Amino acid sequence: MRVRVELPEQSDVEAHAAAHERDESPDHTPYGLHRLAAPDVEVSFRRPLRSERAAWVARKVRNRLDGFEPVAEVLGARERRGADVVLCMDERTGFPAALVPGGPPVVSGLAWVRRPEQYSRTQRAVVGKALHGMAGIVAQSPGLVTDLVEGWGIDPHRVHPVRVGIDTDFFAVRPWSEAIRMVAGVGDDQFRDHPLLVEAVSRLTDVRLEIGTTMPGVEIPPELGVVHRRRMEGSVRAMYGRSSVVALALHPTMRGSGSTVVLEAAASGRPVVATRTPATEALVDPSRGLLVEPGDPDALADAIGTLLADPGRSRAMGEAARDWVVSHHTSTSMADDIRGVLREVVRG
Repeated sequence: MRVRVELPEQSDVEAHAAAHERDESPDHTPYGLHRLAAPDVEVSFRRPLRSERAAWVARKVRNRLDGFEPVAEVLGARERRGADVVLCMDERTGFPAALVPGGPPVVSGLAWVRRPEQYSRTQRAVVGKALHGMAGIVAQSPGLVTDLVEGWGIDPHRVHPVRVGIDTDFFAVRPWSEAIRMVAGVGDDQFRDHPLLVEAVSRLTDVRLEIGTTMPGVEIPPELGVVHRRRMEGSVRAMYGRSSVVALALHPTMRGSGSTVVLEAAASGRPVVATRTPATEALVDPSRGLLVEPGDPDALADAIGTLLADPGRSRAMGEAARDWVVSHHTSTSMADDIRGVLREVVRG
């Protein structure tokens, strides 16, 4: 089976591998997708656009289409014909790949697709055509499965729940000797509620807060902590190490927002306090962390304060979390699940 992975136009597998060798980035390839390879599975990755003119046009089109990337899909149509199946990890490449006629079947992950009623009539028609044009959909959030089947009328046999996975060697256990009374928050997507986290931690005594985000409008009083206004990449490991609790405040969502942070914190040996969503409910067990309802700063503060007040319980949770993530949510686990989906699609 020949698998072609269509990464976003700006992704460069060779640059990612070099960053991994410098210990700056997890996994040898984005999402660890090189692990899809097997004795009967050959994996190739789409390379970035080399022509300056093509890259310029692609960037202009991408900016006009809210991040979707049809130019690279059209230019790479001939190369895809040698594959048995195309894999995309989100809508940016998945929708264009499904809409370009001809070529091998497309399997795609989805990150932010909404329910039909949240789109205009024209948008709904395009999104629906793309979804129904996919041979398989990889779903890493339980809420997404419901929306696809009930909202968009997708055949449930074409929607495949798979595990989220991370590089648990890159995110190794951080010793508790590094930890202080600090809460860590990370994330850049639209469902993060960092202001709520700031409000909750401000109600606690003698606690520091650090947030890593590129989202605008996130402010922390200097006496409370600091905002790292950048993508944290590998440096997030040190922030997890300094923390005694990793906190994830979210707006209500059916998507998998925050799943990776839950797993990274678990791999680092830290307990998590998170807003309850279908995705966090699937990942945060009472033995490994605490869940609170959305939009409730008092409940979030109480949960964080409970763990800070009981270091022994926090350490036990962190140890249980590390054991769990290594057993169930590694990059290899995710690749195994996705490989199974690809095989099923090619057989079908």
